[in-house]
Amino acid sequence: MLKNNALKLGLLATAVFGITIASCKKDDDKPVLRSKEYLLKDLSGAGSGKVSVQEVTDSTFNLTIRLEKSTKDTVYTFALYKGNTTATAFDTAFSLGTIKSQTTGAALEAKLTNVKTIKVSDTQTQKFNYDSLLKYNAFARVTFKDLKTPPKDSVVAIGNVGKSAQ
Repeated sequence: MLKNNALKLGLLATAVFGITIASCKKDDDKPVLRSKEYLLKDLSGAGSGKVSVQEVTDSTFNLTIRLEKSTKDTVYTFALYKGNTTATAFDTAFSLGTIKSQTTGAALEAKLTNVKTIKVSDTQTQKFNYDSLLKYNAFARVTFKDLKTPPKDSVVAIGNVGKSAQ
């Protein structure tokens, strides 16, 4: 009888522990409502990456720029600019930062999560959501610093986003 009770108690404890572990979830894993992808190309026109925009349940969106292949020890800059790919002046809409590649051939991803505003001047921001981005004239650009004389940014991936992609 004691053996039966111990077995039942052990099974109950295992079930409760399993349910507890299964119900744990990261707080920032919000369900995605809608999503859109835009292709990035290299200067020869071959596909080299993508931009993903995901609307989440709290009226924010996630923005991801992915470069399919990188070169070891190269630092890449990821950004979304106002305008389209033919622009000669670059007004940054969203900077996703820089990433140093650890391996040649590796894919790199830069991501902004829970975006809800855009900077419209040095002192002012404006509400900005998933629909705002789809209606926005923008392009994504991934570059690295070419240290030849004179130094310049070398484009490795570029593509129109939002209204510019239509």
